[in-house]
Amino acid sequence: MNESDSVLRGLAELALEAPPAALSAKIRAAAHARLVPVRVHAAWSIAIAASVLVYLGWALVYTSQLY
Repeated sequence: MNESDSVLRGLAELALEAPPAALSAKIRAAAHARLVPVRVHAAWSIAIAASVLVYLGWALVYTSQLY
C-alpha cells in the first residue's frame, strides 16, 4: 500500500472522535466479563484427574512389560 491508495487517503481525512462514555463503559464491561474465569463444575475436574491417573497407570503397566 502506498500514499496513492484512495481508501487510506479517505481514512486519513476522517476526523478522530472519542467514543461516547456509554459505549466505552459497555466495551470495558464486556471485556472484563470475558477475562473473568468461568467456574468449572467439580465433576469435570474429577473426570480430568481420573483420566490423567488412568493414563499414567496404563503407561506404568506398559513400560513395566517392556523389561
